[in-house]
Amino acid sequence: MDTEQDSALLLLAMYQQAKGSTQEYIEVDQLPESGTLGDDRLLTLISHLQHADMVESLEVASGLACQLTPRGAVKAEQLLRDRDRPIVRYDMALNGLIAAATDKFPKHTLELQEFLFSRHARVLDTVLTIDEIFSAIEFLEAEKLVTVERDGGRPTAITLTPQGRRCGWTDNVDVQGFLAGQQPSGIQQNWQVTVNGGAPQMGQGNVQHNTFGYDLAQVMQLVRDLNGLVPSMNVPEPVRELIAEDVEALEREAGRENPQPARIRRLLEGIQETLVTPDSIQIAVMAVTRILGG
Repeated sequence: MDTEQDSALLLLAMYQQAKGSTQEYIEVDQLPESGTLGDDRLLTLISHLQHADMVESLEVASGLACQLTPRGAVKAEQLLRDRDRPIVRYDMALNGLIAAATDKFPKHTLELQEFLFSRHARVLDTVLTIDEIFSAIEFLEAEKLVTVERDGGRPTAITLTPQGRRCGWTDNVDVQGFLAGQQPSGIQQNWQVTVNGGAPQMGQGNVQHNTFGYDLAQVMQLVRDLNGLVPSMNVPEPVRELIAEDVEALEREAGRENPQPARIRRLLEGIQETLVTPDSIQIAVMAVTRILGG
């Protein structure tokens, strides 16, 4: 069982039934998930969501009903947005392949057919595509984390290398973090509905805490500013795409439960180098410079 994953899926089901409204009452026994989870499991997940301040529950004549809180509605929207973001799905494919192969102790050889039917191939209520999986395998092979068996050029199985085993033998697999030389923190936490530090919070933890040398609130404000500026920037399209990718990676890293300062700095420096002279983006250059302490 995976309480975090199941809670996230239940939250999405409630959000979809309520059509995003925080005023609608959701009859829990009418949710499709209620029949497969069972009463005890369902109550456990609802209690978890309540403790995270995502839903409120109440007794009604027909049984149990819930209502989304504003925090729960925002979290559900974030889950849906992240579920469909290519860069997030790519990270999930990388981490899922390594995690699934690690589970195949001691040989660490994973048949791709088996992977497709495992929980590691799921991104909430969707499944990774073949193209997403093959792209991730190419990257893992190029980084010497796996060796690949092929049939007619198509991957059929992977085996972890010693480097791949070191990446996989962690509490939360984070391929990108491992390759960057950082302590893995785990992209899977994108789907969590956790309660951190005894106070209700969402997902990656409270981004207003400054625990690693950068003001995360300032970083996230920069992300919002740049997301507004990127579409209108007077720069060549390849440069605009590069900036957008760096901003997206910065947002993802700053949103982790344990953001890595070295990675934040590299991303900020990359954005700073790309944002050159046009007056329309000079304010963004100054914002990045201020965060970096320059």
